[in-house]
Amino acid sequence: MKNIFKINALTTVLLVSLVFTSGCYYDQVVPPPEPEVPDEVSYSAHIQPFFDAKCISCHGPNNPSLEAPDSYDNIINGGYVNTTDPPSSTLYTVLDGFMGANVTSSEKEMVLKWITDGAQNN
Repeated sequence: MKNIFKINALTTVLLVSLVFTSGCYYDQVVPPPEPEVPDEVSYSAHIQPFFDAKCISCHGPNNPSLEAPDSYDNIINGGYVNTTDPPSSTLYTVLDGFMGANVTSSEKEMVLKWITDGAQNN
């Protein structure tokens, strides 16, 4: 009887150890790769959808409207874009400030590329 008890106790300890050591396994969560910046950045195909997704919900009455069809005129005429020195453009620099946590590096690159390419209303 003592031998059976020792075998059952040993088996139980081994099974419990196995459960705790194997447990659930979770793969490390890897964020999806960022999309590449297109060769040609279009205002209507890339910049306005970016505004729609990331900016419109927070822009209040003290900020320029980023809703179509007024957004292009508001950022160009409001002095938010500097095609002579694109990295100094307010539209670009604000992406590193308050918005930085919400904007990906490829989105920042896309905005900078659009400004560098002349900030066309295309």
